[in-house]
Amino acid sequence: AETTTEKPVREDQSSKKNHSSSTSKRLQEDDDDTKQAETPLLDSPPKTKVKQPKKKMSLFKKKPTADPAVVGGGDSSMFDITLDQLTALMEVRGKDLMDKLNTSEYNGVKGILEKLKVDGNKGLDSNNEQDFEQRRIAYGKNEIPPKPMKSFLRLCWDALHDLLLLILLVCAVVSIGLSFYKAPQGEGGGEGKEDEPNLEWIEGVAILVAVVVVVLVTAFNDWRKERQFRGLQDKIDKDQETSVIRDNKVQQIPVAELVVGDLCFIKYGDLLQADGLVVQSSDLKIDESSIT
Repeated sequence: AETTTEKPVREDQSSKKNHSSSTSKRLQEDDDDTKQAETPLLDSPPKTKVKQPKKKMSLFKKKPTADPAVVGGGDSSMFDITLDQLTALMEVRGKDLMDKLNTSEYNGVKGILEKLKVDGNKGLDSNNEQDFEQRRIAYGKNEIPPKPMKSFLRLCWDALHDLLLLILLVCAVVSIGLSFYKAPQGEGGGEGKEDEPNLEWIEGVAILVAVVVVVLVTAFNDWRKERQFRGLQDKIDKDQETSVIRDNKVQQIPVAELVVGDLCFIKYGDLLQADGLVVQSSDLKIDESSIT
């Protein structure tokens, strides 16, 4: 009975204390409203200044990671074989290739398929774009990077190497040099020729102008031909297709979309669009006489 009567008494006392303390706190809060309103305004700018540099640094760090996707040699942790190992394997031929392929490093053709995560019968999954992108990052694209085009000044320099143009340049320099040379005059004659203008330099300048015109025309023609040739070559490369086995079906894809691990379906008369190993064959015969 004593415990039940003491609890409400204590609660009433605590409630009175709470009412008195709440009224005092309200008065203090009314007086300090301006102080409390100013503190978040003063504290907020430093927080935003600290967070902004962190976001910028993260953006700048992500940019260099996209470069290896173009040339290959990127992250190959998803696979059990590196680009250097495949390159070393493709550099040998014949018996040396078979001996190297059967070592513990490669474990034969089946070992290569297992390391590249490829099913020897079904091929790759055509719907898994992430797998294709990972293979391009690790091993590169099936494209030969084109040589940079020569500049117009470089083409002009190449055009100047013609033997006939070099002879004409020498003749022009000699002609201009002789035009400014004056022979010593005698005591009795040659006084009437002093008033005549010296026009002998025109011949040398005319030769130089002719050489410059020939060089510019030749360089322009070469530049236009190279540009047309590159456009035709790009069109041919885009139109080329090859047969691959993906999803257990033979599919036609552009040559540039081949990735390391694709199973190519080669028949008589087809061109080999990449280096590779024979996984399965039927009545295979090879004639390498055209190579040697």
